[in-house]
Amino acid sequence: MRVGIIGLPQGGKTTLFRALLHGAHEGVMPGTAGAHHGTVPVPDPRFDYLVNLIKPKKATPVSVEFIDGAAHISTERHKPAFGTDFFQGIRQVDALVHVIDAFSGTIDPLQAARRVDEELLLADLMMVEARLERLEKTLRARKDAMPERAEHQALHYAKGLLEAETPMRLAQFTPDQLKLLRGFNFMTFKPVVVVANVDEARLQGGDPLVELEAYCCERGERFVQLCAEIEWEITQLSPEEEPEFLQAMGIEQPARIRLIREVYDALGLITFFTFNENEVRAWTLPRGSTALEAAGRIHSDMARGFIRAEVLSWQQMEQHGSWENAKQAGAIRLEHKEYVVQDGDVLYIRFKV
Repeated sequence: MRVGIIGLPQGGKTTLFRALLHGAHEGVMPGTAGAHHGTVPVPDPRFDYLVNLIKPKKATPVSVEFIDGAAHISTERHKPAFGTDFFQGIRQVDALVHVIDAFSGTIDPLQAARRVDEELLLADLMMVEARLERLEKTLRARKDAMPERAEHQALHYAKGLLEAETPMRLAQFTPDQLKLLRGFNFMTFKPVVVVANVDEARLQGGDPLVELEAYCCERGERFVQLCAEIEWEITQLSPEEEPEFLQAMGIEQPARIRLIREVYDALGLITFFTFNENEVRAWTLPRGSTALEAAGRIHSDMARGFIRAEVLSWQQMEQHGSWENAKQAGAIRLEHKEYVVQDGDVLYIRFKV
């Protein structure tokens, strides 16, 4: 999973990026003009429980790659200037984190949100119009070009949405239309988590950003309020110092943990687990996926030779204390390939090739 961090200059994007990494390795992305990236695990107490229970040689959590600096804005006379394709460097990401300055008082957070959203819409509209122009030439030359005609209809519908300032993630496309449009990497198709980067006073009970949160909700965007500077300070503390600092600030847990979870959930993913004495591993699947698809996620041979899946819900794993105890209690279910995997399932795939 790749997540691009975007927003107007001086909003705290890089501070938040470094807080999210929490000491993880940060590197420069090849082929970009100085964009940085780093990978962090998705916090999950269920995974931690399994690791502590089984004590494997290797533990592999679900991870998210964050990218900072791939969306460039030049500043001329203190006015942000977007390039011809401001988002070119992050078109391949799966989701976006939009950081908004809600701490300096020099900019209206709601206007800042609208400014970047307008650029997202415009970037998609330009791409749609360019593709429609080429398709129309093809359709004039070939009346029987049925695949092109279907694509033209889908893009024409998308064009109407964008001109009405509606992001494509809010539209009800048919499965066939979705298949046609996904390959374009449209920016307004991507899930968005808006981060209101506030100061300490607002974090501890100041005026809520009601209008901004409502605006995000209307556009199908998730909303998180945090102070990037404090999140960065938390990452500099020792494990012994962190709880005391959080208590003094009136914070239950670092907001970066909630943000990572929000990004993960926005992508419509669930987590399932596999384990043996060598490795405990967390895997991702789109919500609604089957046991056969889970098997293929682990290895293509498992899907090809799928026999059945032994399934234990996370709650029952914790209740019984081990896989063997659950088996003796008759809690493990045998499921066929059509079984829809649930978030937190522990799976053992039986297969033969």
